[in-house]
Amino acid sequence: MNELFTINQAAISIKEYSGKRVVTFKDIDTVHHRPEGTARKRFNDNRKRFVEGEDYFKIQPSEIRTVGITSPNGGIVVTESGYYMLVKSFTDELSWDVQRQLVNGYFRANQMQSVLADLSPQLQALIQMETRQKQLEAKQAQQDTAIADPVSYTHLRAHETLS
Repeated sequence: MNELFTINQAAISIKEYSGKRVVTFKDIDTVHHRPEGTARKRFNDNRKRFVEGEDYFKIQPSEIRTVGITSPNGGIVVTESGYYMLVKSFTDELSWDVQRQLVNGYFRANQMQSVLADLSPQLQALIQMETRQKQLEAKQAQQDTAIADPVSYTHLRAHETLS
């Protein structure tokens, strides 16, 4: 999937695996404005508490691209329950806000799809246009910020490459 989901002016690509919405460690660090590697460290520190297939999936190199991730060694993606467990220690105000947005907007999107299916085709099209407009506005704001700050531009390009 190449669709973007934006939280706090940080865009992540929407990913699904085994019928579930998932996020990467990099996604978590990005939306929580944490230093790169923070989410992975928290995961590794508490790995024995996570259940593979429920809280996370370990994806082999041969199928990682199907999720929309470029990683020659495969990787780990985190489900909604794994995300909850992983960010338990993120207790600042921004983290509470981000957690609510990810849960209600990103992870619950499949539930919203069934609600949308009951709407008229005209309303569905209007909602899709509004959603796309917001995505484009968020991307434009991100690019404007990146242009104003060359370091941000480099980070934005690196994130797009990894997504």
